[in-house]
Amino acid sequence: MPNEIVMIPVDRLMHHPENPRKDLGDLQELSDSIKVRGILQNLTIVSADGVPGKYYVVIGNRRMEAAILAGLTEVPCSISDMDQKTQIATMLAENMQRKDLTVYEQAEGFQMMMDLGFKPKEIGEKTGFSEKTVKDRLKLTKLNKKNFSEAVNQGATLLEMIEVTKLESKAAQNEVLKAAGTDNFRQKLKEALEEQELKQNQERFKPILKEAGIDPMVETERYGSGSGWSEIYGTGIELKDADDVLRKKLKKLQKENDGSLRYYFTRWGRIEFYKKKAKEAKAPMTAEQKTERQKSIAKGKHLRHVKEFWKQAYELRKDFVKTYTVANGQGSSTLGKILIRYALNGKPEWNGKIQESHKWDDAYLREVLGLPDEPVEAPDQDPNAPSYARKYLNIWQQVDGKSDIPIVRVMLAWAVAGGVFWPDHPERGSYRYDDGTYQKGSNMESDVVRLYEFLVEIGYDLSDMEKQLLDGTHECYQMEDL
Repeated sequence: MPNEIVMIPVDRLMHHPENPRKDLGDLQELSDSIKVRGILQNLTIVSADGVPGKYYVVIGNRRMEAAILAGLTEVPCSISDMDQKTQIATMLAENMQRKDLTVYEQAEGFQMMMDLGFKPKEIGEKTGFSEKTVKDRLKLTKLNKKNFSEAVNQGATLLEMIEVTKLESKAAQNEVLKAAGTDNFRQKLKEALEEQELKQNQERFKPILKEAGIDPMVETERYGSGSGWSEIYGTGIELKDADDVLRKKLKKLQKENDGSLRYYFTRWGRIEFYKKKAKEAKAPMTAEQKTERQKSIAKGKHLRHVKEFWKQAYELRKDFVKTYTVANGQGSSTLGKILIRYALNGKPEWNGKIQESHKWDDAYLREVLGLPDEPVEAPDQDPNAPSYARKYLNIWQQVDGKSDIPIVRVMLAWAVAGGVFWPDHPERGSYRYDDGTYQKGSNMESDVVRLYEFLVEIGYDLSDMEKQLLDGTHECYQMEDL
């Protein structure tokens, strides 16, 4: 009778051929325990198809082998009539509880259960994991197993692995996995996600541009001396624009620039527009003029190239400030609270925002601390008071007492925003604007070096890119050949 506990001779029991666990591990300790106490939990078995009188062990393979090792000739069993799918799911669920199972092996087990038709919620109920954990583990099966294993061996965390699954391209996943567990992981992941978003937006833009009758610009026509196209500046069109916003802007652009238009997606995430040049009689350029023009084009392209790398470095620094907590190695004190409150309260404000001379401080602080862009009105005011008489909360008042904004993060944000250092800025870099060469002793360099020295002291990890930007060895400092 199903589910009745009966004693079955061990020579009638066999390992289930579909059992995912092949290595049962060291059985000696379990065998010694069985010798003293016997088998405390019965085995679950099913009839072996095509082998009369024999049974497959669904639950209890280690107990069966340990019992044989202990000299037992029969063991307590519950004979189940579960179907094949349930048998496999039961064995998988049991193996999910093993302590020696790696995260990736868990993920593979969950995927096998999904292939059997189970939903994440059902898998969680059968294995004892939360539905979120099951879904997170399933994401890991998208990653290359070999690269995943190598990343774990070099110190990658589970959270880093889950972050990598946000990348859709296998090539991008494998490239970022190489940096998982290292100081360069944040930078590599950020670059890959930005590249992915860029490509997605470009693909989203293409049908809208085609709908508007705007064709792509041929690369050779952008800067060629004989090109009949000129770039349109200040279009205000960005790749992050929503579809309806883009259509409105394109309509306006076409109205302002009568005639055919072309577009070009730059490597750095911009979209450029070009219009047909008006025909005019021009004297042919001399050889000297052509050479100077080529130099000017190369210089302009180079400076934009340098700025983009410094912009990436700025975003890495800003991300560090946004997530800074006591866990980074810095504590807080009453004196620190007093200093930061005095510093923030001391800045001149108007209607809840820091005044014009400190606007960068205000925008930076609000972004990294997650505060609203617009002023927040103070509570308990007269609802009938005119707008000029209304009171607003300053930055300190908005962060004071918030458990999700550590005081050390407020102190760090204030220091970086201009309270101690020159305000951090995406286009600061150690290079000359006139010829694009690296300038070792520039004032800009000393500012950014002092800031980096401070950040490293409080727990910041420099990526290879930032190290090369600081010491002048990065490829972006090299002028392109003409």
